[in-house]
Amino acid sequence: MPETGSQGTALAVADTAKALARYRARAGTWVRAGLTVLAGSVIIALTGGGPGWVRGALPALIGVSLFCSGLGLLTLRLSRRMRDRLAAGPWMAYAAEAVPRGIHAAAVVLRDPATGELWPLTVIAIQQRYHLAQPGPDGSLWWCGDPRTGGVIAPPGGADLIWTQPVRGRWSRQRVVRAAQRQGLLDRQASPQPASPHQPPPPPPPPVSELFERDLRRERKPARRRGGYRWVLLAGVVLLGPGIAGSLGSEKDPQIDLTVIAQEPDGTCEVRWTDPWSGERREGPFHCDPDRDPLLDGWWTGWVVSYGPWKGELYDSDLRGTAADEVNAALSVAGGALTLTGLVGGFKGRQRRNTPAEPPVEPPAEPAVEPAEQDR
Repeated sequence: MPETGSQGTALAVADTAKALARYRARAGTWVRAGLTVLAGSVIIALTGGGPGWVRGALPALIGVSLFCSGLGLLTLRLSRRMRDRLAAGPWMAYAAEAVPRGIHAAAVVLRDPATGELWPLTVIAIQQRYHLAQPGPDGSLWWCGDPRTGGVIAPPGGADLIWTQPVRGRWSRQRVVRAAQRQGLLDRQASPQPASPHQPPPPPPPPVSELFERDLRRERKPARRRGGYRWVLLAGVVLLGPGIAGSLGSEKDPQIDLTVIAQEPDGTCEVRWTDPWSGERREGPFHCDPDRDPLLDGWWTGWVVSYGPWKGELYDSDLRGTAADEVNAALSVAGGALTLTGLVGGFKGRQRRNTPAEPPVEPPAEPAVEPAEQDR
């Protein structure tokens, strides 16, 4: 439902409010899916349950879970920014042109109906949603936001939402604007504005040529204190701890003698060994060196995992026979990446909060002209 005090704004449009609710619901689905896969992967890694192919796929599962969780968190953040923009002003119709950018994100250029200025904007969305940034049959898109800091575009009607932000870099902006001009954006007529009986349209923003003369990164806004990076850091520590512990525990794995019962030419063999902890005689598959000295026929050596859910599993010098090393490596890499992201993100966020905003540059006042001087 539209928020209190949003009468006459874009958020008061029923289709827009529903679209924002769907957008946030998709974000929650991504986060829950990622956390579910991550939790299942950790449980399998700690208990050693499931078939061997599942344990072997744990690094891929952890990577997928981190991707889904990250995408969901990013989408939730964009939904909050959308809500703030949509609750602050009405929809306005602009002549628009979508510009493909090769390996980069797609861009869209809006033409201000009041000043004729062109606003190059980067589309922040997955590729499957790029089609929503295509102008409608009348060559227009709806816009709500500020071209200096970003805003929301939607097909006419406001039923699908896409977040955009200014194209960074003077050369990139010029290239995108020229591409839109070649595609005929300047020849399009202004589209009828959406009805907004409760609130008059806001005054047009400054020309884009003035907005982008200075680097947009210097325009700082007071940042709200958020603890998002704390959770990223916590997740990294939770994953990094078991990974490091497992890597250190592998140094204590005992090396044992194996009796080779049968062997194939490719090195696949069946061996018998004594469990170093229980003293039980065990048999199982192994990989022996097919080129070893004939004097070692019937005998070989291996290692036994001494920790975690894989305790007692037999492996060779190439770590074949157990998934312990792969899981430890995956947990260490994922945990290290998240820990580094949390530390760097938190440090930069703290710097932004402690850096005072730059005061706006006021134009020099023109000297007053005396009436006597005007008559001369």
